[in-house]
Amino acid sequence: MPVVTIALGILNVIILIFGLISHSQEQIIRDYGFIPDRLILALSQSLVSTSFADVLIRLFSSMFIHANIGHLVFNILALAYLGGYAERSVGSFRYLFIYLAAGVVGALFYGAISTFILGNSHTLLIGASGAISGVLGIAAAAGNNRAYYWLLIQIVFAIIGTFTALQIAFTAHIGGFIAGMLLTKVLAMVEYKRRIKYLK
Repeated sequence: MPVVTIALGILNVIILIFGLISHSQEQIIRDYGFIPDRLILALSQSLVSTSFADVLIRLFSSMFIHANIGHLVFNILALAYLGGYAERSVGSFRYLFIYLAAGVVGALFYGAISTFILGNSHTLLIGASGAISGVLGIAAAAGNNRAYYWLLIQIVFAIIGTFTALQIAFTAHIGGFIAGMLLTKVLAMVEYKRRIKYLK
C-alpha cells in the first residue's frame, strides 16, 4: 500500500475543498502561492528576515494549492498513475523526501527562468506539478524509460510557452523531474555503498 502517495493525494484534496467551501480559495492562493520576485527581495534583505521566512513557507505550501478542481484532478491522476510505483521503488521515507525536494527545486527553477530569462518574476506559482514531476523522475531513474518522453514533451511546451500565453509552469515540471531523477540516483548510490560496506 503506497501510504505516502495516498496521504499526499488526500491532503491536496482536503486543502482545495476547504478553500472552496470556506470561499477563501483566492485568499489562500494569494497568501501561500510562490512568487519569484519576493524571493529575490528577501535575499537582498537578510536570510533571517521575516520576508525570507515567508518565502520559505510559500515554497512548500505552493505545492499543495490548486486553482480549481480540474487542476487538482489532473495532478491527482498523474500522482496515482506512477506514485505507487515510485514509492515502492525507493521506499516511503525517501519518496516523501524526493517529492518535497522536487517541488521546491521545481519552484526555484521556475523562478530562475521567470526572473532571468522571461522577465515575469511577479507571476504566482501554485500546484503539485513540480513535486509530481519529481515522482516521474523517480520512475525514470528506476528504469521506466517512458518517463523521459514526458520530460521531452515538457521541454517542447516550455519553449512554446515562451512565445504564447500558456498558463502552465512547464519549467517547474522540468526542474522537478530533474531533481527527482538525480536525487533518486544519488540515494541509490549511497544505499549501494552502504550495503557494500556492510557486506565487507
